[in-house]
Amino acid sequence: MNMLCLMRHGETDANKKLIVQGRINNPLNETGKIQAQQAGKFLINAHENFDMIVSSPLVRALETANIIALAYGLNQQVLIWPDFTERDFGDFDGRVIDNEYAKRVVFDEIPHMEKNLDLENRIKNGLTALCQAYPNRKILIVAHSHVIKALLVNLLPEFTYTSYLFNCSLNYLKYEDGKYSVIAHNVNPLL
Repeated sequence: MNMLCLMRHGETDANKKLIVQGRINNPLNETGKIQAQQAGKFLINAHENFDMIVSSPLVRALETANIIALAYGLNQQVLIWPDFTERDFGDFDGRVIDNEYAKRVVFDEIPHMEKNLDLENRIKNGLTALCQAYPNRKILIVAHSHVIKALLVNLLPEFTYTSYLFNCSLNYLKYEDGKYSVIAHNVNPLL
């Protein structure tokens, strides 16, 4: 059995301006760095002990993961797992998020965007491969909004691609006997 905590990265300037980032490799802004530090303190105060920290290769997630690792005083490096790279939003990368955008994502209508089912399969397969490579571990995974949503939309009936995930939100899952179950989602460690 694996216990998993999927954390969304800290804030970037694009997040603040409601701009779709996708695979644009934006760094954290100062607020995002503070959020990551606060999330690290929250996890430590909650006595969350992780066997390893894994990250998307995109800089905003990797910076968040490294700040968390530093808070824990972990000597090990953060493991980069390319399967957790954010969704390719195609023609909407770099555009402002609005209601039209949200509807078009849900219905797979954005040109050149990674389709919902393709995203869901990529993330589930990547997460399963991680759990099989590192069985019986408690793993913190720092990733992106749609990476996490790709799991939650199939596990929680009320959750959709338009559901909001806080920056640095914590999403707890269990992987056992080839199945995932949600323990808690969208926990805000910054309150």
